[in-house]
Amino acid sequence: MLSVKDSPALARDALTGAILGTLCGVAANALGVQGLLRRPELTLFLPLAVAGALLGASRLRPLLWVAGAVLGFLCIAVAYTPLAAASSAPFIRRDTVPPRLDAVAVLSMGGTPDGLMRSETLDRVLTGVSLVRRGTSNAMLISRETRVFGGKPVSDSADLDEITRMAVPQATVIFVDSIRTTRTEALRMRAIARPRGWNTVAVVTSPLHSRRACATFETVGFKVVCVPAIVRGSGLVPNSTPEDRFRAFRAWLYERFATDTYRSRGWIR
Repeated sequence: MLSVKDSPALARDALTGAILGTLCGVAANALGVQGLLRRPELTLFLPLAVAGALLGASRLRPLLWVAGAVLGFLCIAVAYTPLAAASSAPFIRRDTVPPRLDAVAVLSMGGTPDGLMRSETLDRVLTGVSLVRRGTSNAMLISRETRVFGGKPVSDSADLDEITRMAVPQATVIFVDSIRTTRTEALRMRAIARPRGWNTVAVVTSPLHSRRACATFETVGFKVVCVPAIVRGSGLVPNSTPEDRFRAFRAWLYERFATDTYRSRGWIR
């Protein structure tokens, strides 16, 4: 039975556990664990602080130190070594672009709460625009998402429309809505492309997303030319900053799980 004089020690252990739990959450978030939930509005810091307090006040408190040590070591490895770039190579596919294609398909990465494209979506769009401007195709399929922020639906459609009208006013640009996954992008774009006779498309997306995305489009019937977008701060070059390396590691972690999921469901071969 707990004595009164043990209460300060118990409170101290619980507080230490809460701090360690929160720090584990910060490290896990930096490494991309949060992204696996596909719920950007959720944060795990408070639940992990509560869990840490409970563990800290129990005999299982050494688990917190072990978890913290593992996450800390992994953060150091990601920040100061080319671990992310070396791990990412198998997920990147880059095909030779022929002189002509039926269409250029640019995949979305979602928008911001203020209705603008995320920077990586813009990088993808600009890469697709460069293909159109050099005459590879005069048709673009661009996916766009509507997400709920603060209980209200928000779309980057106006931002996308403005950029494409300025960059490729002569092109046929078709926006593809109701997108939630890469597979729904492929299916909806296929439904639009088939009546127009568009079979060979350049799929433009972020480098680490390229192999899974292009395989998904091939599975639904497209002949695909895979074009990784030029992404600023990709973390895949030797002189990358620690921040960019963390970004690359988060993308690698997400693709590792997503690729296994797509294979298990038969969405990619």
